Order: sequence, then C-alpha cells, then structure tokens
Amino acid sequence: MMVGTQCLVAFRDSSGEIHAYTSPVSSYATLLTEGPLSFNVPRIKAEYSNNEFIIFATLQLPAGRTSFNQVWQNGAVVAGNILTAHAQSGDNLKSFGSVDFANGL
Repeated sequence: MMVGTQCLVAFRDSSGEIHAYTSPVSSYATLLTEGPLSFNVPRIKAEYSNNEFIIFATLQLPAGRTSFNQVWQNGAVVAGNILTAHAQSGDNLKSFGSVDFANGL
C-alpha cells in the first residue's frame, strides 16, 4: 500500500456481510479504516460473484481531471472486521494502469 493512495475497499466480514467503503492511506501501517477521500464518493456498494468483488461507486471527480492512475490489490485475509496486508509479490506487483473517465479507457 502506498502512502497517499485513496482506496475503494470491499471485503466480506466474519459473519459473511459485504462491506464497501472509502479509505485514505496516510501511513504504511494502515488498517484501511473508513475515511473520506480528496474527492466525493456519494455512493459505494459491492457484490461478490465468481470469487471476485465488484465495487460500484459514484465518483465526483475534481474539476478539470478525467484521467487517474489505478491499482488493485488482493488481500485475502480478514481478521474479524479488519483487513490485513496484501502480499508484496505476484499479481499485486502487476496490478496498475490508468483510467480515463472521459473516454472509457
């Protein structure tokens, strides 16, 4: 996890309920606790299907910006209702790119 990252998070807790929320990363010791991002996310929810989480969110992007860097990480371990760190290897090191919300790329 990189300091300064802004996250859309989804996980299934120990009772089986799916949680989706936003989380800013302010240190390398983050627990991905819920908190606001630098842009508004008025709606966020998630579904779990075919061993994957799908996050649906409405983002209010900063004025004049449509292109952003994106990263996904897979942290399979949940201790109670707290996410634990993801692996620092494999697909987690290859999971980056960019997205432009104006043209869908």
